[in-house]
Amino acid sequence: MKEETEDTKPWSPIQGHYADLTARGITEETCRKCDYQIGELSSGKRVHIQLIKDDTGKLIDQKTRDSKKQFAWMGKSGFTGITGSWSWPEKGRTVVITEGEIDRMSVSQAFDNKYPTGSLPNGSSSVKKALLADWEKLLRFDHIILCFDNDEPGQKALSEACEILPVGRVKIMTLSRKDANEVLTEDGPGPLIKAYWDAKPYRPDGIREGREFTKERLKRVRKRGYSLPYPELNDKLMGLRKAEVTTLTAGSGIGKSTLARAVAYHLRMEHSLKIGNIFLEEDNDTSVDAYVGLHAGVPLKRILDNPEVITDDQWDAALAAVVWDNMMFYDHFGSLESNRLLTMMRYMAASGCDFIVLDHISIVTSGLESSSEGERKDIDILMTKLASFVKETGVGVIAIVHLKRSQGKNFNEGSQVSANDLRGSASIEQLSYNIIALERNQQDAKTKHLQKLRVIKCRITGDTGEADTLEWDVERGAYKLACPFEAAGGDPANAEGEDIPF
Repeated sequence: MKEETEDTKPWSPIQGHYADLTARGITEETCRKCDYQIGELSSGKRVHIQLIKDDTGKLIDQKTRDSKKQFAWMGKSGFTGITGSWSWPEKGRTVVITEGEIDRMSVSQAFDNKYPTGSLPNGSSSVKKALLADWEKLLRFDHIILCFDNDEPGQKALSEACEILPVGRVKIMTLSRKDANEVLTEDGPGPLIKAYWDAKPYRPDGIREGREFTKERLKRVRKRGYSLPYPELNDKLMGLRKAEVTTLTAGSGIGKSTLARAVAYHLRMEHSLKIGNIFLEEDNDTSVDAYVGLHAGVPLKRILDNPEVITDDQWDAALAAVVWDNMMFYDHFGSLESNRLLTMMRYMAASGCDFIVLDHISIVTSGLESSSEGERKDIDILMTKLASFVKETGVGVIAIVHLKRSQGKNFNEGSQVSANDLRGSASIEQLSYNIIALERNQQDAKTKHLQKLRVIKCRITGDTGEADTLEWDVERGAYKLACPFEAAGGDPANAEGEDIPF
């Protein structure tokens, strides 16, 4: 004879009876429809009893609930499906699923117990197992209506259910109170009936109906981005917008970091924005010195050579106006793993930064890879993360990217930059909203102080091509707009002046 174990021992059902649940507003008729009884344990404790049946209607288990809302299973069925699913028809228009048995009976009673209903066997935590266990039964219905509690566990379970169930069949009942039974006892069946008929089809985040795009919505004037100090560039981009990745690129030593700082300084001073700074090839002190120099009108080279070239009052004024409370700096030098970078950027975003300067993308993973294919893959991943980051946080990113060596081109002698020249990965071109190139001939003594800006990409306007020509102001250590004569390659007085300290 096979030895009897704890799991194979027969269980003795509790003897229960059907009755009104007065405090819950549930009638005996509803309890019969939903297989819900009242009985006593062997200890004499009075409990509610949810009968659990198989698809033939045979009793296979009982779930009890005491006055302290403690639940227990009497049998060893291991039931994980939807309570009440054994009574569903072979095909139907709708079924309503609630978290608990009392809420299920509340909805059923509101419709005179004529509509199929079900509940989760162990509350919100059992939603995934329950739906998957009775998946085929759920597919018998044209619409699956979810009526979960208005609390954190209930709404979490609702989200999980919507991700599991087939899109197009799910509708959501919105309740005016915490749960269906509270609505029934406080307001009667009417609001439950209305919530059923008003149930909205579940729509995944990011999907919009065409009818949402009304004439009034579309005729609203689009807000321009934040103005830039360079009029032609500003016009082509319609300003610089948050929640976008703007890429700056140029040959080595052409002036990418200098331009990025100039733009960041303008955003800070003209638009009162907070700036995050991630300069991976210079220490924080140098970055701050550069911003102070921009504000004081003193070249960085002179400050690094002699900090006393700026008075204490100028130091205090520049730090207070530009840096203190208005900027953040990441203290790191060299290569950086992308997840660590994104953690720092999210912290800056949470701290109120509107734009983040990242100098530069290539160095983020350069310490990890030994082949160009590896670098391309890592840049693909990083650019995808940056594109998600700007949409997630609403922060704008100004990212610097290097150029690869291109046959027949010398970017240090002013060769024109194209999208194909970006180093590392096509994802930089694809995922950047704006790409701005800097072109300058470092070797021509007469024109090396002139910087041509070129828009390679602007997703919003599509306007590309040459923009402003900038002149390096030797006295101030900053860019200014070049006059037409100088832009045409004339011979300005300071053409033999200092090199730009990039």
